[in-house]
Parts: sequence; C-alpha cells; structure tokens
Amino acid sequence: MEILLILVVLAGGGWWLCKRFYRVIRSAHRQNLWQRQNDAVSVGRQQQQQRQMYERRRRQQALNQKYRALQVALLQLDQAPDFQRAASRAEAASEVPLALRQRQYRRFRQKLVRHFVRRLRMGTETQVLLDSLTVLVEALGVAGFEASYIEQAASRQLQNRTMRPAENFSATLERVQREHADRKAALNQASLDPDTKQQLQEAQDQQLVESLMEMTLGNRGEET
Repeated sequence: MEILLILVVLAGGGWWLCKRFYRVIRSAHRQNLWQRQNDAVSVGRQQQQQRQMYERRRRQQALNQKYRALQVALLQLDQAPDFQRAASRAEAASEVPLALRQRQYRRFRQKLVRHFVRRLRMGTETQVLLDSLTVLVEALGVAGFEASYIEQAASRQLQNRTMRPAENFSATLERVQREHADRKAALNQASLDPDTKQQLQEAQDQQLVESLMEMTLGNRGEET
C-alpha cells in the first residue's frame, strides 16, 4: 500500500513537472515569436525610413539640378534669340520654392531689360519678346504684368539712345515722380490682399529706381 502511494505521488509530481516544463517552453516560444515579429516590424520601419530618405535626397537633387539649369539659362541669356529657353527652364523648375525663383527674378531683372534692348536692336519683334518674357516671369513666380514693365523700360532705354528727349531733365524728373506717386496712391486704394499689394508696390518702387537710372545715364550722355 505504501509503495502504491509513493508511486501515485511520484506520478503526480512527474505530471506537474511535465506540465510546468511545457508551459515554460510554450512561453519561451511565444516570447521568441513576438521578438522576431517585433524585429521584423522594426527592420521594416528602418527600411521604409531609408527609402523615404533616399526619395527625399533624390527629389532634392533633381530640384537642385533644375535650379542650376535655370540659373545657367539666365546667365547665358545674351546667347539666346529671345526668352524662351530661360522660360522653359523656369517652368521645369516649378517645384523649386517660390522665394528662390523670385530671388532669381530680382537678381536678373536688369539683365532681362538689357537683353530686351539688345534683341530689339537686332530686329526681333516686340511681341515675340514680350510673349516669351511673360512666360518666364510667371514661371519665376512673378505677376505677368512685370514683363510689360520690362518691355517699357527697354523701349525707353532704346529711345534715350536714339533721340533727344523732348523735355529737360528737371521736367522729366518731376513727371516721373508724379506718375510714381499717382500709381502708389491708386494701389493703396485698391482692394487687394496685403501680399499682392506689397508686391505691386515694390514693383512700382523698382520701376522708379530704373527710370531714375535711365534718366541719369541719358543726361550724362547729353552732357558728353
């Protein structure tokens, strides 16, 4: 009887140990499976982040190339028969931040005027130049009417170099300042959003500066 009791106890203890061992093994297996899944998710996230970083670098490199191509086209503007090549580069760089494209317009505006004058002297039709120039300035993020201002500045420069002004320097200065003040007053009264109004006002100020420079150069030419 005692032997039978001992065997029962041993059998029960063995079954408990087996059950406990099985639970430990199953828990370890689950822990290992969870760890592998977690590692796989972590690796997947890292690979996704690396792909995203690669795509960002690739897009940035592509934008930088388009931006450089735009700058080169503007620098080599005097080699072109009009503004179409630079306009094409500017349109291709439409994803370049607006501030950078507008900066190039401000940087090269005087060069645009000089190129307009040069092509007029070469016999290129005004409308052909104005059409391609409008595409260019709009692609640079500037209002299209700026092309008309450039055309007007080029026409004035061309006239100042080919004919004597009908009015003296003082009268011209007074007229230019009066027209500038009238345009600024009209802009102040116009119903425009603040950013657009500021842009137009800055364009008028720039136009005044260019007009004064043209008058000064023309007056020096007469004195010599």
